[in-house]
This record gives sequence, structure tokens and C-alpha cells, in this order.
Amino acid sequence: MPRSNQRNKKSHVSVEIKPLDPVKSSKELIESISDVDIAWMAGLLEGEGSFGLDKRSKQRYEKSTSPPGAYVKISMTDEDVIEKMAKLVNKTYYSPTRLTKKNKKVYILHIGDRESLLALLPRLFPYFGKRRQAEVQVCIDALEDWKKWLAEGGRSKMAKLGAEARNRKLVVPKSNDMVPPNIS
Repeated sequence: MPRSNQRNKKSHVSVEIKPLDPVKSSKELIESISDVDIAWMAGLLEGEGSFGLDKRSKQRYEKSTSPPGAYVKISMTDEDVIEKMAKLVNKTYYSPTRLTKKNKKVYILHIGDRESLLALLPRLFPYFGKRRQAEVQVCIDALEDWKKWLAEGGRSKMAKLGAEARNRKLVVPKSNDMVPPNIS
């Protein structure tokens, strides 16, 4: 049984999962998942999961050129099921401290790293129904946009913009109300 860590700022209890293979990349781990397990994951995500785009970067920063990040999220009260999926994708899951109306604990697995999703979503895609495939296709398109953005130097451009913004903040003069009065 996984052990719970201390509560974090968001009042969640994170559950630690030992990595399947710390040497392999996310892509290699996803590619090594059996077809049977991929089909099981797809069935579970079809019914219980959600797929979407995290657009916070654009909202948080005025000049952000970063494409939105895709994510997959599943939450349920069956810890053994969440634990199995977390192990398959080599991720941790967490449990909010609040309980359901029936006094049950909820377990949540959130997959947001692009490398894992780039490997996972195309493998899951054929097992989904049409409605879910449309949602997943939006995520895959966003991941492809991100790959293109990255290849075109998007991360370097964003780092440069960030450095320029920090430098501008450093040279902003202090306001007069913060200067001690000149008493002579």
C-alpha cells in the first residue's frame, strides 16, 4: 500500500509511487505498456477520465507565445485502479483531504507532461468512441503545436522575454513615498 506524504499547500495528500524504471524516458515507458493494458486504460478513461487544455500560461503572461498544455485527468474512489494506472504511466497520484458526500476518499491522477502525452494519446486514440476521439484530437493537435513551437526556438524566445521583463523591473525607480523625508 502506498504511503501518504505530508499535506501540501493545496490540502492534498500525495501518494508516492516507486518508478517502474528510472532509467527509461517517459516515451520508452509508455511504448513498453502492453496492448491489453492500453485497451484497459482507454476503457477506463473513456468512462471516468477527462481530456483538456491548460490555458493558464496565456492568461498568466501577457506576451506568452507558449501553446496551451494538454492533460489527462482521472479521479475515482477506487485507489487500486488509480494506483495501477499511475504505475503504468510512472506517475504519482494524490488524494484531496476532503471526502465525498458518502464519506469516501477520492484519488486523482493527472498526466500533464508533454513527453508522456505525446507517446500515450496516439496509442489510446483508436480505442475511444467518436466523441472522446474528438477531445483527444484537440490535445494531440496542441501537443504537435508545442513540438513545432519548441523546434522554432519558442522556449528560448520566452526565456529572453522573461529576462527582459525582470531587467525592466530592476531599473524601476522607487516611488517618492518610500524615500525618507529630508529633515535638516
